[in-house]
Amino acid sequence: MLKKFVVLNNGVSMPSLGLGTSLRNKPNKVDNQQFVESVKHALKTGYRHIDTAKCYNNEHLIGQAIRESNIDRKDIFLVTKLFPDDMGFDKTLKAFDKSCKQLQVDYIDLYLIHFPAKIRGQNNDVEKSRQLRLDTWKALEKLYSDGKCRAIGVSNYMPRHLEEIFDAGMTVPSVNQCEFHPYYNNKGLYEYCNKLGIQFEGYSPLGKGNLLNDNIVLDLSKKYSKSCAQILLNWSLRNNVATIPGSTNHERIEENSDIFDFSLSDEDVSLLWTLNKNEKVSWDPTNIV
Repeated sequence: MLKKFVVLNNGVSMPSLGLGTSLRNKPNKVDNQQFVESVKHALKTGYRHIDTAKCYNNEHLIGQAIRESNIDRKDIFLVTKLFPDDMGFDKTLKAFDKSCKQLQVDYIDLYLIHFPAKIRGQNNDVEKSRQLRLDTWKALEKLYSDGKCRAIGVSNYMPRHLEEIFDAGMTVPSVNQCEFHPYYNNKGLYEYCNKLGIQFEGYSPLGKGNLLNDNIVLDLSKKYSKSCAQILLNWSLRNNVATIPGSTNHERIEENSDIFDFSLSDEDVSLLWTLNKNEKVSWDPTNIV
């Protein structure tokens, strides 16, 4: 059966399935109260891993949802991410405190660097970019050593960005959160992180819906009597990839959590690996120096 938790390289347990919340800041989605209710519904359904970021513009709403859920804070694994333009040692510490204030918490379970470069005014100077990332990581190390977060990691980091940390003799990240689905399986990075004991976590596990009409996925849906979304999420967990599907629809939130009562065969797991098209649907860090 599938594992409901993964153990990070510092010994902290993280639920393997989480609620992604990046949908909140898209146009024509839901209003604030509907969003709060969707997070509360996820918690009521049994989700105990909530993933957000400063740039999703919803940390204050997630804080409200957690407070109104009456679920003990220690029972929720809360993840947020540093906004890329807040990189740098001092700015990172200030940004972290602001996120805690927005979320109405005094610690974060997992704090991630969202992207390996600033969004505005990206620097093409390799050394300056490297130093900015290391200064930022040093700030995360301080937050961790001060007990303000239980684990620290990165998002959208390529091997060369991770190697900077290793070469500097700094703390190995606990997590690398990246795009992961059969159309973009990121296999080289996935294997690299596994080799180094960095938990791979996948966002956009449904390829933003592009995979829901794939013929192979549809065939597997019929074979296992599960939805296409459930097949894809099961595939992530079968590969020991933590996954954070996002939805504000109550029925889909429930459906996405109902994936622990079956397991794709090894043959079907391998079959889905063959669908790779290197087709990204999100941020591309490939050319970030």
